[in-house]
Parts: sequence; C-alpha cells; structure tokens
Amino acid sequence: MAAHWVLSTQPVGEVWLLPSFRHPFGKELAPFQDRVRMCQLAVRELRGAAVCTAEAELADDPLVGKTARTLEHLVSTHPALRFSLVVGADVLPETGKWYRWDRVRELAGLIVLGREGYPPVPGAPSLPAISSSAIRERLARGEDVTGLVPRRVLEYLTERGLYRGRGA
Repeated sequence: MAAHWVLSTQPVGEVWLLPSFRHPFGKELAPFQDRVRMCQLAVRELRGAAVCTAEAELADDPLVGKTARTLEHLVSTHPALRFSLVVGADVLPETGKWYRWDRVRELAGLIVLGREGYPPVPGAPSLPAISSSAIRERLARGEDVTGLVPRRVLEYLTERGLYRGRGA
C-alpha cells in the first residue's frame, strides 16, 4: 500500500523495496534471500516498484543494516539519482535511536506516511496499525494473515511450510 501511494502521489520515478541484510536493532529475521523473494513477489505487478539488494553488497561492513550506511552506499553507486526514504509516522519518535539520523537526512529526502495510532500526517494516508513483528508473531502462532500480506507472498510462505492458509 505504501509503495502504491508513493508512486501515485509523490514526485518519484521509482520505489525500491530494500530488505535489510541485518536488522539494525538485532531482531531475528528470516533468511535474506527469502525476504528478497517475498519483496519481489509483493511488487511484481506494481509498475515502478523494484527490489534493491544493496545491503547484500555491504554484508561484511560492520555498519550493514544502518540506514545511513546503506544510503551512503546507494548515493556512491548511483550518483545521478536523488533518494527519498519512505517511513511511517511511527518511526519518527524513534529516530534518536538511529545511527546518524542527521546523515540520513543529508542523504535523502523524507516521505512520511501516517500510521494508525499516531498523529495524522497532512496529505498522507494512515496505514493500518499492524507491524511486521505482529505479522511474524501471527504466523508463528498459526493465525490467519490474509489481507495483511500480499497473496503471492502467502503462497510463497505456504510452499515453504510457514503458512497453512485461512482456517488451517
């Protein structure tokens, strides 16, 4: 939903989904290649959206997963492009925890989407108050996530035995 809104309303040429190679706050994640594939499936039908695996190029960098480092890498490898970072309003109160937030702001414009339960963002929709962590928890408990995850991603998870579908 966020990628579609950004492509439809913001002055951008493309939206890149960028799976983190390593979570910046140490959360355990599914294997990187699985997350890349799920991102590819999620945006397959969305013209102007692509998946960027730049963080894999930084795998040995001690700062991999830090947005500032990733943006430095993207800017150096794509000097003709201008970058914007799309975030939900829920992360704004947490930017003090981010590694070099000041550097992030130097390297990229900011596009903020509203988030249910947070003050509205003028001119932006509010996305549902469901997090990736909550979706992972529901999957772990075998609960239904239909409507929260793109259909093709659910099919991928089902093929991998990580989701049994509605009513399973």
